[in-house]
This record gives sequence, structure tokens and C-alpha cells, in this order.
Amino acid sequence: MILRLYPVAKNSIQFILFLSLISCLSRIDFPVEINGGRLVMSGQISTIGDQNIIELGTSADSESLPNPLSGATIKLIDDLGNANYYIETKTGFYVLNDYRGIEGRTYHVEIEAPNGKRYKSLPEKMQPASGLGKVDYEIVNEPVVDFEGTSLPKNFCKIYANSTLASNKMYLKWSVNEAFLLSPTDFPDPFGSIPPPCFIVQNADPQRVALLDGTTFASNKIRQLVASREIDWTFTEKHYFTTYQSTISKDAFEYWRKVNILANQVGSIFDTPPAEVVGNMVCLSDPSEKVFGYFQSVNQTFQRRDFYQSDLPFPLLVEKCDFTGDFDPLSYLPRCIDCESLRNSSFRRPSWF
Repeated sequence: MILRLYPVAKNSIQFILFLSLISCLSRIDFPVEINGGRLVMSGQISTIGDQNIIELGTSADSESLPNPLSGATIKLIDDLGNANYYIETKTGFYVLNDYRGIEGRTYHVEIEAPNGKRYKSLPEKMQPASGLGKVDYEIVNEPVVDFEGTSLPKNFCKIYANSTLASNKMYLKWSVNEAFLLSPTDFPDPFGSIPPPCFIVQNADPQRVALLDGTTFASNKIRQLVASREIDWTFTEKHYFTTYQSTISKDAFEYWRKVNILANQVGSIFDTPPAEVVGNMVCLSDPSEKVFGYFQSVNQTFQRRDFYQSDLPFPLLVEKCDFTGDFDPLSYLPRCIDCESLRNSSFRRPSWF
């Protein structure tokens, strides 16, 4: 019985491309010379209504993130000719709300960029579901080696997915999102006002991509580590983990498998030459243009769990945002004064939080 799981590690940066899916997309770096202005995309159509996400950008000439691409028209088309449009909710970020992909249907997207260039993804069939069973959580203490080679013990929350494959012809991909609450320091005032909290939603383990090739698995029962999250100040208040299990196509699996193989060869999933990892996007206006990324059709299931300090088997020794009697803002952590200063933070509470 062979389980093929492909983990992700860190980092040398030359070109950064959006990849991996969920509310916050991970990024991948390509150590090759490329020209700026080329389309960079990551996206999917899902059986879960709030997971229909596309992120668009254009490649930069230097070692930096792609420039978010605003103002594109993105149309989802199924094999019956039905069309639906992704809506831009923030710069370069497009969603198709309240729509659920249907098992057995085939989907592709057509994109028209603001400059008039047209792009199209190759059709992908929505695969049968493979249900996500119980999700296990373990709190462990493990040594971590820092950049200076010093080994330090740290606490982690390990997340394991338990699933039953409907057949041995399935290809799976897991990802884990986290959402946590941050309440800014409440300074006393004559009106008794309380500053609103921020909600941070992001990938819980952005350095990891977990894949399973069911054709190499003798048993239909699997239990696999899908995320490892260090326990830190983010566990001070309510902390959610959402584990997504996606049944993907063989082509999507091969794309991710090659990304991971090349990443392991050079030491990082962020070090993948795009010339050797072909996505499924083409430029109709200019067939010779290379388009970076992949649009996938995924049949997803998920489970969500909330964590509190009381769930931890040890006291959480971190600096909190409690008012200490000192009115000097400089004596508090920056996040305690301006919670929106954190990446991915918002005052908007997720509907399920």
C-alpha cells in the first residue's frame, strides 16, 4: 500500500504565481526569466457555493508578486451551454456566489482582459465525490530548526483527514483554511465604546500541498496529515479550522504532481519552472503566449471545527491585547492598536463564525 503525499517547503524567489485554492490562495515562485505582462491565474469551480474563486494577475518584470488584474470579464460555461459570470469583489479577486458545480458536468472559463486579449481554459469534468470522514486534531510538541541551525521545541496543531475512497480511480487534494478573531485593545473612554474585532481568514499551512493518487492505493480507507499549524497568539480567542477535500481530475492531479516533484528537486514548491509544468489555460488572441496557472473543476466536501484556549493542554503564554492601564499606544503590539494592519484581516465576520 503506497500513499503518495507531496508536501511543500519554502522559498527562493524569482517569480511569484498564485496557486492552490481556498479563500486565500497560496503562491508559487518560478526561478526563470520571464517577461512581464503575462496572465497569471488560479481558479476553480466547486460544488461548494462560496469556493468558486478566481484570482487574476499579470506577471511583473522583477522579483515581485504579480500585479492584480482588475476589470476582466470571466464567464463560466458548462457542457450544456449555460453561462454564469464571476464578479470582482476586490482587485484581481473574482467570485461566483451561490452557484454549485454539478457532478458529471464539464466546465471551462473564458476570460477577456481589459486590454482585449481573450483566454480560455480546457474543459474539465466534475468528478464523483469522495466523502471526507472524521477530521482528527492532535496537539504535539516538535523541534523546529531555525535559520541559524538551532533546534527549538514548539507546539503544533496537527490536522488529519480520514476518508473512504468511492473507487481506486480517484485523485484527491486537501487544503486547510483557518479563521481567527482578533479584538483590539479596549481603551477606557467616556462613552464606553468597544473597538470592533477583526477576522483573519487564510491558508492554515501555506507551505503544504497534499495529494493522493487513488490508483496506487490498495485500501479505500485513508488517514493523512493535511496541515500542521504552530500554536501561537492566534489561538488567544476563537480559532476555526476548515478542512477541504477535493476530488480533482487526473490532469489537475498531474499538474500538481509535477509542481511538487520539481519543487522537491530544487528545495521548494515555489521553485518550479513553468516551461515544464503546463497548465490548462490558453490565449485565444495569441496562441504563442504562455499563460501561468490552472483552472480546475473540483467536487469538494469539508469539515469545520472551532478551537479555544481551553482546548489546549497547556497555558498559552503569549502577549495579549488586554488594556494594562497604560494609555500609550506604543506600549502595545501594533496588531492590538490596528487589527486591520494584519494581512487578510477584515471587519467583516464570516457568516459561519
